[in-house]
Amino acid sequence: MAILSISNEFKSGASEIGHAIEKQLGYAFLSQSQIMHEASQAGKEWARFTKEYGSAAPTIWERYDWSFMGFMALVQSITLDHALQDNTVIMSRGANYLLKDIPHILRIRVAAPQERRIERIMAQEGLSWKTARLLVKKADHEVISAIQQLYGKKWSDPIAYEIRFDTSMNETGQIAESIKSLLVAKDHLKTPKGQRLLEMRALAAKIKARIFINPKFFIPTLEVKSTPEGISLHGVARSIKEHQAIHEEVKGIAQGTPVKCTILYRGMMSAKSHPLD
Repeated sequence: MAILSISNEFKSGASEIGHAIEKQLGYAFLSQSQIMHEASQAGKEWARFTKEYGSAAPTIWERYDWSFMGFMALVQSITLDHALQDNTVIMSRGANYLLKDIPHILRIRVAAPQERRIERIMAQEGLSWKTARLLVKKADHEVISAIQQLYGKKWSDPIAYEIRFDTSMNETGQIAESIKSLLVAKDHLKTPKGQRLLEMRALAAKIKARIFINPKFFIPTLEVKSTPEGISLHGVARSIKEHQAIHEEVKGIAQGTPVKCTILYRGMMSAKSHPLD
């Protein structure tokens, strides 16, 4: 069936809705914590980076740091790989932007007024109103900052979702029933063309992640995109030798998918472009 991607406000009840869909439709459930766990399996240093970057919004310096870019490429690749499996509820930060324009993916926002979310935390964790309010404000700030820095978008932007559910207005069961109906409609939109679009986006993300986390390479600038013709890769390498090694790595991952690899390398006097097709 179709895939459900949930953007949610902290303690809005989105997890309960996601798990209801999981149980009623037999879907897999991909949480932010599971993504972090899988990212940490890429190696010891990536386990460390996952702890450093996985729980808060990046600073402006971290955003342009090689390790953070590698971490984000890894997270995006994991998210897209799970989306390829179908029948999945995805609750990953920014997934609604990552999965935009895929016809058979339902992107929703689950929200609730701040006061209701504060009350929920107080009831669940026995905290004071003041402490619960601080937690909500901190969580909201981190998500807003992260989405802005990572995707250049406002978290409140309506393009991030197709429909918004307010859990202060409807019960979890009612919302889950509405989502199930929407997923049935989305399932009819699944076509070979739409699936191919998702596959190519996932392949581009996998290539980018593999290059970034490979200790043999150091590419401060790298852009990998899926196109109707295949994969387009642009970046800056230290030498022709590194460029050629990257191209061989990409061909191995692409497994026959056409790749246009255009890498600049810095010599003593200038930067030269050497496309390898």
